[in-house]
Amino acid sequence: MSKPHEVVIRDPADRFDLSYVFANNQPALGTDPNALVEMAHIAKEVVPGVNCRAVLVHPGDVEEMANLIKGSPVRLEIVMDFPDGRGGVTTKREQARAANEAGAIGGDIVINLHKVQFRDKKGLLGEFAAVREHLKEVKVIAQIPYLWQFAKESIPWVLDILSEAGVYCMKDWTTRVDNFLLPEGAQLDYAHETRMKYLEFMASYIRTHNMPLLLKVAGKVIPENVKSFINAGAVLIGTSYRKAPALREALLQ
Repeated sequence: MSKPHEVVIRDPADRFDLSYVFANNQPALGTDPNALVEMAHIAKEVVPGVNCRAVLVHPGDVEEMANLIKGSPVRLEIVMDFPDGRGGVTTKREQARAANEAGAIGGDIVINLHKVQFRDKKGLLGEFAAVREHLKEVKVIAQIPYLWQFAKESIPWVLDILSEAGVYCMKDWTTRVDNFLLPEGAQLDYAHETRMKYLEFMASYIRTHNMPLLLKVAGKVIPENVKSFINAGAVLIGTSYRKAPALREALLQ
């Protein structure tokens, strides 16, 4: 089992992984025609003198973002095998390798729900290991809303595997539903109350089993609810870069 990953929180922005991945309108602020430029600016200085923890980009944007944040303390990370996690070992390894060569130090892997469904532990461990050949600091987008609703017993199983694999963080992910194994006619429940329940469940399991895992939430995080996610056990917050200043201000209150 790996050692616990330390995230030092000196400012609320130390929790923020910024992204444009889910943005419907790019750029989001209208200050530059390039969303990456906008995001880099917020990441380097969400307010004067304060940077955010990380920027999370698609593999094809990693080199450009590396240049945009060069010289800053902002972490460069990528999202891998997006959006459904079905690219297998080869996709994940090659994306991680290219990102590492461009200067990335970590990233978020989309889990393959089919491997979870069929309890393919060996397959999941192989995919995570392939990424960690090149990026040591890895989070997994585990699609918890789906698992909580339709396969709750899978959540401890996944947590155990992440801990064994050297993954340091479980990310819930809620804002996309088209790639879930949803039964016909079903709707995914990602109400705030539901998210509180599964975060508290996972935090308790991690604490009880002394696991070196952190929790990250992303999607539908707003100033009015961001504190509740932290209180329920989340350490990291994934957010659109346009919301970062308001979320920071809310956490300072």
